[in-house]
Amino acid sequence: MSRKHPDLDIDEDPTFQEKEWFVQRIGMWVLFLFVLCAAFGLTGMGGPLSAARAGRPEEPVFVEYERFVRYGASSTLTVHLRAGGRAPHGVVRFWVSGPYAATVHVASIDPPPQSVVVEGNRQVYSFETSASAIVVTLVMEALRVGTASGEVGLVDGPSVAFSQLVLF
Repeated sequence: MSRKHPDLDIDEDPTFQEKEWFVQRIGMWVLFLFVLCAAFGLTGMGGPLSAARAGRPEEPVFVEYERFVRYGASSTLTVHLRAGGRAPHGVVRFWVSGPYAATVHVASIDPPPQSVVVEGNRQVYSFETSASAIVVTLVMEALRVGTASGEVGLVDGPSVAFSQLVLF
């Protein structure tokens, strides 16, 4: 219901104005929650809730990754390997599960592997090193939205599983 203000040439509709204010308050709360989620890392841009680990640092295979990643954006998967006495001639070999490898594009690997081969349902990376421990960083881009579950392990050794949520 519109009415004229007696002293001004302005139409008033108090019912509409109250509904508009209510919608504005809801919008402000939604915006506040989005900013809060982004600050904690729930939008795939890093943050304290996004950082995750699989395994323990003292174990042969330990993985640091981002729990929430964005479609098409770069994310890192850091693999810590301790081959111990298993590394013949200074070669450390680890694998990434095939289903996970199919959901990501590996943009870079540091240090570069000596070789990458497909064995069964996994990709095997070989590194020549004089040390029994090596840290490999894979920079990847997600190829689809949804859950990406993977597994990383030493060839003929232990493995760890992890899961990521790929957002918009």
